[in-house]
Amino acid sequence: SQYEPPASIKNAEIQVEKAKRAFQQATENYKLKVEKAQAQMSEKKTKVNEEQNTLDFLMELATKFTIVAPEDGMVIYKRNWRGEKQGVGSTVSSWDPSVATLPDLSAMVSKIYINEVDISAVKTGQLVEISLDAFPDKKLSGKVIEVANVGEQKPNSDAKVFEALVEINESDTTLRPGMTTGNTIIADIIEDVISVPIESIHNQGDTLLYVIMKKGIGISKQQVIAGKSDSDFTVILSGISEGDFVFLSDPPGADTEKINYLKTESDVASN
Repeated sequence: SQYEPPASIKNAEIQVEKAKRAFQQATENYKLKVEKAQAQMSEKKTKVNEEQNTLDFLMELATKFTIVAPEDGMVIYKRNWRGEKQGVGSTVSSWDPSVATLPDLSAMVSKIYINEVDISAVKTGQLVEISLDAFPDKKLSGKVIEVANVGEQKPNSDAKVFEALVEINESDTTLRPGMTTGNTIIADIIEDVISVPIESIHNQGDTLLYVIMKKGIGISKQQVIAGKSDSDFTVILSGISEGDFVFLSDPPGADTEKINYLKTESDVASN
């Protein structure tokens, strides 16, 4: 082509340079696409590995949802702070993952609440007579093992109560967690004393106590000195003797009868 006109030769050379530059640019673009594809493949591979690790974790976790009790017994669903059972749809927190418990029915405790008026008479170690509301004929025994130092407000009431725990001595198959029990705490045992029903004791003023007794064919109001009492009976320290007949309610003519006072301090002490 050396015999071609210079303009033609120059044009051919320009076309060659263009082709070289286009080839070079295409080569560089291809390399960039390869690097980009390799980066995308690496990213996808990393994501696949993450998904695979998550799948492996979930598959392993699924095998742990089968809970096997360590021994025979009764399974009780755990209750949340609102008293609701942990059932289907409940959320289990990481700091308290329990969903059920296997209680030891051989060691049962009765939780009771004591009025603030009576709490001073309750102490650990005192014996307790226990009854079951579901089985009235069943009688059990126990002892106080713990008494709260701080009272709490009773729901829907202004009364303050103190929580106490009673350990049940017997192991009975009829006992179930959550049963309602009746608990009678034996605060004190007093032997060889005279006692009368609390309904038979009357008061005049703030300190004077008396009973209405049967005296011959009539009646007599007799001053008495009272000792300890429970919900039914009161110990009489002085004023009446064993075998005396006292009225639970006012008999006819009691309003006009005068009170027979205890004579002296020595008489009170001797009686």
